[in-house]
Amino acid sequence: MARATDAILKTAWVIALAVCAFTAENLWIDRWLQRKSSHKLPSFVPEALGGAWFLILLALVITVILLMVCQVLLMRDRTLPRRKKVVPGILVAAAALLSGAWFVTTSGATLATRNAAGQAGAPQNRSVVLRWQPSTTPDVRYNVYRGSFRGVYPDRLNSTPIEGTSFTDSTAVSGQTYWYIVRAVNAKGEQSIESNAAMAKIP
Repeated sequence: MARATDAILKTAWVIALAVCAFTAENLWIDRWLQRKSSHKLPSFVPEALGGAWFLILLALVITVILLMVCQVLLMRDRTLPRRKKVVPGILVAAAALLSGAWFVTTSGATLATRNAAGQAGAPQNRSVVLRWQPSTTPDVRYNVYRGSFRGVYPDRLNSTPIEGTSFTDSTAVSGQTYWYIVRAVNAKGEQSIESNAAMAKIP
C-alpha cells in the first residue's frame, strides 16, 4: 500500500509540475521571449482554436482529471502525513487554475465592450469601445465585424486593418443590440477564424 501511495504521490507531483511549466511558458515566458527577440524566436503557443490547440486542450482536461483522481486517493490514505496531502493539493489546484487561464488566453481574442453615451441633445449617437487580447501570431493586424445576431457578422467596421488592440464603433444606434467579433489578418491579407463574440446593448 505504501508503494502504491508513493507512486501516486510522485505521479501527481510530476504531472502537476509539467502542466504548470507548460501553461506558464505559454502564458508568460513565451510572450516575454517574443518581446525580447522582436518575434524572431519560434512561439510554442498553439494557434487559437486550431487542431494542435484542441489536442492540447484535450490533453490538459484529461491530465487535470487524472490529477484530481490522484489527489482524492491521497486524501483517502489515512497513513499519509497531512503535509504530503496538502502540498500536492496546492500544486494540483495551481495546475487546474493555470489550465483554465491557458484556455481563456489562447482560445482567441476576448472582447471587452464599454458603452459610451453620445453628446447631450443627440440621443441616437452612441459609441462602443472594443478591446481585445493580442494574437499570439506575430506581425498581425485586425479587422472588426458587427452583426445584429450572434453568429452573423456582415459589417466590417474598419476600412483598413487595425494596428492596435482597440477600436471604437461610433455608428451604433440607440436601442439596438450588436454582436462584435475580431479577426487577425496577416501581411498577405489572410484572416484568422473569428474571436469570441461580445454583445453590446446600446442605451
